[in-house]
Amino acid sequence: MLDDDRRIEALIRDLTNRGEAGLRASTTLAEIGPPAVEPLVRALQVLEDEYARKLAALSLGRIGKPAVQPLIDSLRVADPQTRMLALQALSAVRDDMRVQHALLQARNDPNVMVRQAAWQALERLPPRHISPYDRATRRRRSELLQ
Repeated sequence: MLDDDRRIEALIRDLTNRGEAGLRASTTLAEIGPPAVEPLVRALQVLEDEYARKLAALSLGRIGKPAVQPLIDSLRVADPQTRMLALQALSAVRDDMRVQHALLQARNDPNVMVRQAAWQALERLPPRHISPYDRATRRRRSELLQ
């Protein structure tokens, strides 16, 4: 277990490498799955390197359902960039009603960029996951973003 934790932490550090090395670390973390969720969420919330944070979000989205609740919890942090990245990761998990609910709630975020990210994430969901009311609301998107 300790070796796994060390490996995950080393891979988290590798996310800051541009190009192939960072992408390889992101892919490996996604393949590790649930044991990597907590360190990836922590990286998403605290790393200063924007590229590494985006790769952490990408990994969490690829992990899927085990990452959903920690990502939803990340929507409550103060940093709008973290909330936007969490929304992007959540949009990769399509068959979970918690995701739809979180994306719908994020449309009311106080930050306009986060609201925009919520709309973009909703648009990536298949139509069967969105209620008729919310499909109609999509048409009013531009006025709701102001």
